[in-house]
Amino acid sequence: MTDPTHPLFGQRFQVLSITRPPGRPGHLFVAYRHGVRLRIPVLATDLSPRAPTRPRTKLTRAALLDLLSLVKECEAPCPDKRSASGADSPTT
Repeated sequence: MTDPTHPLFGQRFQVLSITRPPGRPGHLFVAYRHGVRLRIPVLATDLSPRAPTRPRTKLTRAALLDLLSLVKECEAPCPDKRSASGADSPTT
């Protein structure tokens, strides 16, 4: 699997058959485990006839911008307001 957004990304399978309908990319049938066959889109593999532009991450641009704005809010460390709970407690 070469599509980083596919749940099986990075795994290798034995190809059992390939369907390539006219005008559509098609699917692979692969051997999984214990006799189970999986149907995987050809576009999610390196057998794709063309190199589609795929995102390199599962995060969208909007999600990344939200994450960056959250990081900016948390730039200053939180104050340490711990206090000793008794005379024998160590001080920090």
